[in-house]
Amino acid sequence: MHPMRSMGAAGWALVVAGTVLAATVPIAGVAAADGPVGLASRLGDFCLDAPSANYFAAVVVNPCDGSDTQRWFLNGRQLQNVAFPGGCLINPAGDGVFAHLGPCIGLWNQNWNLDPNGHVKNDPGWYCLTVLGGPGPGTWVSTRYCGDDPSQGWDVIS
Repeated sequence: MHPMRSMGAAGWALVVAGTVLAATVPIAGVAAADGPVGLASRLGDFCLDAPSANYFAAVVVNPCDGSDTQRWFLNGRQLQNVAFPGGCLINPAGDGVFAHLGPCIGLWNQNWNLDPNGHVKNDPGWYCLTVLGGPGPGTWVSTRYCGDDPSQGWDVIS
């Protein structure tokens, strides 16, 4: 008997699943970088910044200066701050709440995807990291429904 005929339904299911997974990997290609990166807002020369080691302090945008508080390791789908090892960007639970650092423990609210359009999306992809208001030093960052709002645009800086 030919080996392909003996594979059966379970074997074909694995082949299909593998093909689907292989096809989805390029989505994360933007996030594939060697070493830490910065995330620059497309609103101007402002970068995502975790200026405090205090968990649950607001993550903000500040003028880009290349400091470790503005550098992020892309560990899987987590964004871990260079200045505060073990501190990952947390997706806030609702409107009006700012993004913040929290311990990197792999929860759903720590999963992010950087897409080719410049959006930093939460795991399901409905919400995008958004600068709240006009850019200025210390402006809070949160999540809002993804759209074409310029405040949701980010560039990866190597």
